[in-house]
Amino acid sequence: MGLNIHLHTFPTLETERLILRQLAATDAQDSFLFLSDEENMRYYDPAPMTQLEQAEKSIERHRRRFAQHEALRWGIISKGESRVIGNCGYSWDADNRNASLSYILSKHYWNKGIMTEALTAIIQFGFEHIHLHRIEAQVAYPNFASARLLEKLGFQEEGRLRDRQYANNQFVDERMFALINTNNVNG
Repeated sequence: MGLNIHLHTFPTLETERLILRQLAATDAQDSFLFLSDEENMRYYDPAPMTQLEQAEKSIERHRRRFAQHEALRWGIISKGESRVIGNCGYSWDADNRNASLSYILSKHYWNKGIMTEALTAIIQFGFEHIHLHRIEAQVAYPNFASARLLEKLGFQEEGRLRDRQYANNQFVDERMFALINTNNVNG
């Protein structure tokens, strides 16, 4: 069975506390708030965003990649609120049935189990509905909180990629983590 990457509509997922839905152009301002924050972006990207237009282009890129069956990127909304507080998703290698996971959450929501809840939902979706076999994530060293999150979700560290990312005017290592769908070993 190959990957089910030709989804006709973007999948909205609901958890106990969260709604995970497709990012919309109207989410740019909310996204810009955490994507422009230096502390939030310390391990996520080489530089925080400086203009709202960058968030708008990022959202449009995520929407285009879904339309082209290349990736899924969910906006994270806490139930009872209307604004996006983070995002998470993956892009995939269909031939090898694996995906690369990435995620970011506003620092105001750290240490509340929100990203654990969101990633649990999208990992389950990836294994059950897209038929992924492997999901991997690269974590900048020394982002210990992200490494602990992945380990809590069952990911195993597979190695270190030396000087893999250039951030804050220096090269930093990345740690490679992966989770295998053990319920789907033979495809």
